[in-house]
Amino acid sequence: MIRKMEELAMNAWPALQTKHYDGWVLRFADGYTRRANAVIPIYESTILLDKKIDFCEKEYASHNLPTLFKLTAESTPEGIDTRLEERGYVRDNVAALRILDLGQYVRNESQGVTIESQFSNEWLEGFFYCSNIVGEKTQLTAKRILDNILGAVICVTKQVEGKVVGCGYGAVERDYIGIFDIVVDKDFRGNGYGKDIMNGIIGPALQRKIRTAYLQVAVGNTPAEKLYDKIGFKEEYRYWYRRLEK
Repeated sequence: MIRKMEELAMNAWPALQTKHYDGWVLRFADGYTRRANAVIPIYESTILLDKKIDFCEKEYASHNLPTLFKLTAESTPEGIDTRLEERGYVRDNVAALRILDLGQYVRNESQGVTIESQFSNEWLEGFFYCSNIVGEKTQLTAKRILDNILGAVICVTKQVEGKVVGCGYGAVERDYIGIFDIVVDKDFRGNGYGKDIMNGIIGPALQRKIRTAYLQVAVGNTPAEKLYDKIGFKEEYRYWYRRLEK
């Protein structure tokens, strides 16, 4: 299950460049977001662990990026988390992947949302604004990542009096929809708009007969966790990052 969900999540938020190395997936995206710039040790390994870590450190250094590993309880080879800690990698940014059986989802009609099948200029502008993503280079990198998604997407914007105050998207693959980047303008939070965006994504997924939704949430992000608890998302597993402490 973990391997399948990690594959889906990588496809739903693709890197700009990817290198496969003896069962590990090295992802590069100009430093924009951890998940697109980390080593994913997801498949079986044959090369000695320290040699592989050395290789990754050189690769990320060549891209002027810190070496970052995204780990789960099933990362391979066994003992990788302990060995990274011994080499000076610190653990941070623990998150949970949660799953929702859409057969049990109680659908609600969303008010004031626009649903599209592509990342329109309006959606992108709202995403940048609500997420406080500034700088032409960073915005271009984010757009390139989104444009790299292969497969159907469901893009939702939430408006209040003609102003975009939130957005999110779903990426469809197999019988799953991954829900990403649910964000609401800081001045409009606490009004249930996040749930409106979620309903705007899940509604079309149900029409497509998608069976399962998943999302990723930082452990300790209480507002988001409460929203996902209320909707019915259940934790499947946790993942975390290891970064080399300079």
